Amino acid sequence: MKKYIFILIVVIISSCKNSKKEEVADKKVVKKESRPFFDSDKIDHYYLNPTERKFEHSSDDDAEEIEKKKEFSSFFYGYYPETIPKQDFEKLLLKYKYKKSNLSIKQEKRIESVFSEKDSLQTTFAACIAEYRDIFIFKKKEKTIGIAKICFKCGRFQIIGSKLDTNGFGLWSELDRLKNIIRPNEKP
Repeated sequence: MKKYIFILIVVIISSCKNSKKEEVADKKVVKKESRPFFDSDKIDHYYLNPTERKFEHSSDDDAEEIEKKKEFSSFFYGYYPETIPKQDFEKLLLKYKYKKSNLSIKQEKRIESVFSEKDSLQTTFAACIAEYRDIFIFKKKEKTIGIAKICFKCGRFQIIGSKLDTNGFGLWSELDRLKNIIRPNEKP
């Protein structure tokens, strides 16, 4: 009987020693540095005020108005653009009453950190129709290299131009952080 107790004690002690080694090994793991989605030197932010809804369809519209409203709907609700546009996308935004924010260098750096590669994975998805009121344009030497469209209401987003995997983006914590950067005084 003493022989079995001795073996049991040896097994317990050796398992305790192994668990301590595993804890130390876990502490040595270095978290990889997150890389930004875009290698940009400037970020422009455009925002559409919720009261600007005059571009929605009505039965009184003529053909020209219908085309104008379709164009607006394509990027406000839809996936336009699917690639970096050759024409000036910013002029289109201004045409439809988007306002350009004056971002400080500090805000741009904080925005860049939100739009970066993560170890996390987005697991919740929205079921609403996105209203892309916030659009970020990433530039390198004055040339547009990336676009990110965000709907803070339902958490949907569209990121164009990144060579990195953007699937981990879109956690509510990231979107809240982003919203606090661009509208720090706005209440949730």
